[in-house]
Amino acid sequence: MISIIIVGYNGRSYIDDCLSSINASSYKHLRIIFVDNASVDYSATHIKRKFPKVILLESRRNLGFAGGNNLGIKKAIDLGTDYVFLLNQDTIIDKECLNSLIKKADQNTILQPLILLYENGKQTKLINTTGNYLNFLGIGFCRDYRKNMDDAIEEEIPTASGAAVLIPLKALKEVGTFDELFFMYYEDVDLFWRMRLHGYSIKLIPEAKVWHKYSFGSNKNKLYFAERNRLLFMLKNFSSKYLLVISPAFVVNELCTIAYAAISGWGIKKIMSYYSIISIRREIFDYRKINSEIISETAPSLKKYIGPDVTFSEVNSIFLRPYARLVKTYYQIIYDLL
Repeated sequence: MISIIIVGYNGRSYIDDCLSSINASSYKHLRIIFVDNASVDYSATHIKRKFPKVILLESRRNLGFAGGNNLGIKKAIDLGTDYVFLLNQDTIIDKECLNSLIKKADQNTILQPLILLYENGKQTKLINTTGNYLNFLGIGFCRDYRKNMDDAIEEEIPTASGAAVLIPLKALKEVGTFDELFFMYYEDVDLFWRMRLHGYSIKLIPEAKVWHKYSFGSNKNKLYFAERNRLLFMLKNFSSKYLLVISPAFVVNELCTIAYAAISGWGIKKIMSYYSIISIRREIFDYRKINSEIISETAPSLKKYIGPDVTFSEVNSIFLRPYARLVKTYYQIIYDLL
């Protein structure tokens, strides 16, 4: 049994394409759980009328991506399931996607389908992501963005993307679900890195395809959560030794980010991200105390999943190229110490 969990927030325009593609799937041993995150566009009413077989959970408030998925995962576990398939509301799955995943599935591996771009009303052969790349300073971004789908191969990847991913029930029971401190952004990086810390494998299965109606946005709230949660992710999951070794580059990165934020008009949001981290310092400390052994013991073996790159094609700045060279040079110097 695969339980497909979709968290929706004011996404009525996406619902028909997404749910219809699931209904057309050749794999039939599944259920759909749709979590409506307090939408005001009558998404829930539309689902009740047009897709009555969907299990609809209506939240009275916006729980964020993390809380919404947790609500759906809990329902899936209560009903009984073998796998959970997280899926964004603005996606379309190939009819053979779930079949391709289940053929490679086991209870010790998280499986990432190939997520392709859906542009101008068409399914393209351009990659949205093959999972999340993770920079050693905690910066996560799409792997292989806008490359051709033929370049994708089955392989181990650093972390998976929450936009579409198959997770075995065993991993969720052992490691837990999303950390709701994140609310949105980096919650998937955090969850799948924690699963790596517990010995789970994460693989890309390129024959399993999903199309994503992706658009890159950089509003102030998104930038706030991205920066806040990058810091939260690092402070939760990296060993004290690791944080000490990278600290010079980390300080330079923060100064550059503050300067860029000030120039770009979201400097206040960047400062607010620090205050937010300070306000939840007790939760971070408690988590590190409970998980200190697994964080410190497994960190060295996981450094192969972290790299030096900081480039992303939709972010343009004249300072990005020299900054990227500086960061990469420092990474090469400290690699053996990590």
